[in-house]
Amino acid sequence: MRIPTLLVALAACSSALASAGPPAPGPDWFASHRAALAAKLPPDAVVVLRAPSESEDLLDAYRPDSNFWYLTGFSEPDAIAVFRPGALEGKRYTLFVKPKSWAEERWTGRRAGVEGAKSEFRADAAYPMADFQKESRALLAGAKALYYADARDKDFREKLVSAWQALAAAGPEPLPALDVAPLLGQMRLVKDATEIATLREAVRLSVEAHRAALTRARPGVNEGVLKAVMVERCLADGSARMAYAPIVGSGPNSVILHYPDANRTMLAGEMIVNDTACEYSLYAADVTRSYPVSGTFSPEQRALYAIVLAAQKAGIAKAVPGARHHDIQDAAYEVIVDGLLNLGLLKGTREEVKTSRSFAAFFPHGVSHWLGLDVHDAGSYEFGDPTDRWTRYFSSNATLRPGMVLTVEPGIYIPAKSEGVDPKWWNIGVRIEDDVLVTEKGPECLSCEAPREIADVEKAMAVH
Repeated sequence: MRIPTLLVALAACSSALASAGPPAPGPDWFASHRAALAAKLPPDAVVVLRAPSESEDLLDAYRPDSNFWYLTGFSEPDAIAVFRPGALEGKRYTLFVKPKSWAEERWTGRRAGVEGAKSEFRADAAYPMADFQKESRALLAGAKALYYADARDKDFREKLVSAWQALAAAGPEPLPALDVAPLLGQMRLVKDATEIATLREAVRLSVEAHRAALTRARPGVNEGVLKAVMVERCLADGSARMAYAPIVGSGPNSVILHYPDANRTMLAGEMIVNDTACEYSLYAADVTRSYPVSGTFSPEQRALYAIVLAAQKAGIAKAVPGARHHDIQDAAYEVIVDGLLNLGLLKGTREEVKTSRSFAAFFPHGVSHWLGLDVHDAGSYEFGDPTDRWTRYFSSNATLRPGMVLTVEPGIYIPAKSEGVDPKWWNIGVRIEDDVLVTEKGPECLSCEAPREIADVEKAMAVH
C-alpha cells in the first residue's frame, strides 16, 4: 500500500507544479494588441496575416506563428486574419479557419470552427479557409494600404500582393503593400505585466531543469542523459515544448556553439556547455550553464570560467534604462579580451585585438539578444545595415527601456590545435547565459537562481 500511496502523492505534486504558472491571457489582452496596432496604421489600412499550415513531418505539437497569436490568440494551424481598423463596427476583424469536421478532427485534434472563431476569439465575422479568395476582394476594397504577414508562405504572399496590385491598378493612385512585422516588432519589444509573468514561469521551469541536470553530470554519463533530464523536467512541470533544440556538448563538443547531437559519453577532466531552456505559454527562456564533468573545476577551466562570469556580470550591469544595447556587448568584450590577454591567449592591446578581431578565434558570437515570444525575439536593434556581424554587435543602438527582456551570454571556446595555444587549454568551452529584465531600478536577472558561481556549481554537482 505504501508504494501506490507514494505514487499518488507524486502524481498530485507533479500536477500541482504543472498548473502553478500564471493563467493564459484572455480575449481582452489580444484585443488590446489589435487596438495598439491600429493606432500605428494609416487611415483605411488593411492587415492580412497568415497562420501556417501544420507540417506533415512535425515532431512536436503545433506551435502557432508568434505574430498571428499575439494579435488573435488563435492557435490552430492554417488560418487567416484580416483587420480593417477603419471599417464600420462589426466589420473590423475577420477570421478564416478550418471548419468543424469530426472526420478530420478525430485524427488531428478539435477545432474552434467558424462559430468558435466568433464566440471564443471575438471575430466580427468568420468563414471557412476555402472562402478566402472569394471574400478577400470585398475585404480589401477601399483600403489605401496593405500590411501583411505571410508566415513564410511564399505562395500566399504572392497571390495576396498580386490581388492587391490588381485593385491598385484599377484606381487613381498607387497603393503600398508592406510587411507588418516591423510594427509588430516595436509592440513586442517592451513586455507588459502578463508577458513578464509568463516569461518568469518559462525561466523558472528552465532553472529547475538546469538544477536537475547538474546532479546527473559525471564521467561515463552520456550527454543525452542531461538533455533527457531537462526535457522531462520542463514538460512534466507545464511546458508544452523546449524553446529551441537543446545544446549539451562536452569536451570537444563544448567548443561547438550549436552542437546538435548530445550523444557522446562524457569523460573526466572535460567541460560541459549546456544551453537548454523551455517555453511557457509560447514565451521562451534561454539559459546556459557550463560546468566540469568531474564536478570540480581544473585550474584552466576555473580561469576561463572566472573570465566569462566576470564578463557576464559586467554586461548585466549595463542593462539599465537609457543605455544602448551595444553597451552590454562592449562591457563583456572588454572583460573577456583583458582576461585572455592576461592569460597570454591573445597578443597585443585591447584596441589592437578589436581592430584585428583576433578575439573571434575564442569569442565568436554576440553577447545579447531580445527574448520573448521567440527565443530571438522581434524588435529592432537599430544598427542600420552593417556589412558584417561584428559591426552589428558593436553598433546595436536600441535604447533600453523598462519592460525589455534580453539575454546576456558571453563565452570563451578554445578548440583543439589552436595555433600558439598550450594544449592544456584545448577543448575547454564556457558560456554563461541568463535572462535579464530591464526595470526602472536597473537589471533584474530572472535566471540567476541556476547556480553560476564556481562554489555553487561545485556544491550542486556534489549532490548525486
